[in-house]
Formats: sequence, C-alpha cells, structure tokens
Amino acid sequence: MNNATNTCLLQAANDDLAVHAIVANLHRAIQHRMDRDGQAHGRFSRAYIAEMFEVARTIGSDCRPYQADAEWIAARRAWLDAVLDDHADERRDARLTAARHAADGVVLEACRLGCDAVQNAAGARMRDALIAMTLPAH
Repeated sequence: MNNATNTCLLQAANDDLAVHAIVANLHRAIQHRMDRDGQAHGRFSRAYIAEMFEVARTIGSDCRPYQADAEWIAARRAWLDAVLDDHADERRDARLTAARHAADGVVLEACRLGCDAVQNAAGARMRDALIAMTLPAH
C-alpha cells in the first residue's frame, strides 16, 4: 500500500474510534442521569432527552462533523437500538418514542443553526415539555 492509502485507512480507523468513543460517552452520561432518576417509567427517555439537549447546547455554529455525519448517525442508531432492547417498554411506547425523536431533531437543528437554537427560554420550555411527555399519565 502507498502512503496515501495508509493515511486514508488510518484516518478512517481514527474516525471510527472517535465515533465509538463519543457514543460510549453519551451512554455513560445517560446512564448517570438514569441512576439519579427515581421514576422508573420513561427513565431512559428522560435521560436521553436531557442529554440530547445538552449536546445541542454545546454545538457551535460550526457543527462538529460527528453530530450529523453518516457514521455518527449509524453508530448512535445501533447503540440506541441495543439500549432500547433493555428498555423494551420504552421502545413500544409511542409517546416516549415521539419525545426521543423530537430531541434528535433538536440536535440536528442545533447543527444547522448553532447552539443558539436551544439556549433560550423557548428551548428550555421545549425540553421541559418533552420530558413531561415521559412521565406516567395520571
């Protein structure tokens, strides 16, 4: 192999490792939030939504590539599918699924507009409304 090929392969391997490290960090952050949540119903979805808003809050106007690129999306989707296997009740709940999908949209919107997209009162109200959707209906 020539140097250009070696460089491309090394970059691809580094990118793959970076994506998996980011997913692992996301998993740890969500698990930490879940550990502090005493309400079982919707616990994973609440933690996921809160963490997605945190991710969106930290995105700059020059969106980091992993937040919207195909490798990141595929790795996060595979991780989410695996985690939801452990939270089958949350996978089947349409309300929780809709709230998680909305939080994903917030991250994509932040990539488009920068972190200012969620760092206002409207963003906080949206986060709170999505989290409210994860609470048991009374």
